[in-house]
Amino acid sequence: MQSFNVIHFILFIGISQGFFLAIVIQIIQHKNKLANRILSLILIIACVMLIGRFFFTIGTSHKLFFRIGLFVDVLVFVFGPLLYLYFRRLIFNEITKHRLSYFTFVPAVCMLIYHFWTYQYSYGEIVIKATIGELTIPFLIIETTGILFNLYYCYCCFQLIRKYQKEKKKNLSFAQNLLPFLIAILVTVVVFLIFWIISYLSYYFLEIYSPFVSYNSIWIAVSIFIYVIGFYSLKQPDFFRMPIENKKERKSKNRLEGTALKVLSTDLENIMMNEKIYLDHKLTLVELANRLNTSTNNVSWLLNNIHKSTFYDYINQYRVKEFIQKIQNGEHHDHTLFALSLDSGFSSKSTFNKAFKMFVNDTPSNYIKKLDLV
Repeated sequence: MQSFNVIHFILFIGISQGFFLAIVIQIIQHKNKLANRILSLILIIACVMLIGRFFFTIGTSHKLFFRIGLFVDVLVFVFGPLLYLYFRRLIFNEITKHRLSYFTFVPAVCMLIYHFWTYQYSYGEIVIKATIGELTIPFLIIETTGILFNLYYCYCCFQLIRKYQKEKKKNLSFAQNLLPFLIAILVTVVVFLIFWIISYLSYYFLEIYSPFVSYNSIWIAVSIFIYVIGFYSLKQPDFFRMPIENKKERKSKNRLEGTALKVLSTDLENIMMNEKIYLDHKLTLVELANRLNTSTNNVSWLLNNIHKSTFYDYINQYRVKEFIQKIQNGEHHDHTLFALSLDSGFSSKSTFNKAFKMFVNDTPSNYIKKLDLV
């Protein structure tokens, strides 16, 4: 057995923090509850993985510790599906909570069966088998399956992000920081997988082993990265989750006609012009539909087919008009442009600048300069 060193101390601290975060997120976190339940489970799995690597780095021949170290490989096949479930519950609001299929856990079950198969051999016998190459093929199959399995779920997460990008303009009138957060997670996980692939190819096909870029070191890095996500989740805002569209309803081309269309159009114009609902910088399609006493599908249909606009662009167009009205009234002489944009319903400077550029084809400062010259 190796002596306790700095690496072992770092792993021990990581394990302690992981369990601490998994508990604290559930106790004090009241936002994104469904997603954070999955995050806590991922954190616990990350802790168990670190425990396994901890025993491997110590180099113990104790039977129990050795078995715990081998068990970690089962969890590699659970990480991808849980990451996908975390993304899905953070992005979408589903009436029936999405659950993973039983088939998702087939690789993990197969790995568990293999794990129990190793119980017929002692630590020394397994070391001998590994030394003479008898376990090379099983390990190759395990790593190949693990890489492909996790790459597949990274692709599934990428598809969720694409769907979020497509749906956000239909449901939100503001920009939230969810997209950069999700992209950062996914890119980092993909980078780890790329390093794993490099290690995999080097070891099995080039017969080059690197202690720095290896199966063990990569999953230690993944576990530590999960802790960063855990710490961030303690202070992250409550994200608005997208509703899932009813595909059958979406096919209807003329869902509003005659009196129904006229009434909804009139109500929408009234709530925009007289009540100025767009001044709510956190306005969503759901809230607008509730105020109009109709469904989100009806409002979306009206905006897309009659106004030829997304919800995001439709609301921000009114906000830009409100801002221009304030400029024409001379309010920019007493207030900053950013303050006026907030008063007009925008929630951030970047959203305001993009919307103004889109509808006016100029920057706010240039627009004011040209207005002063008139």
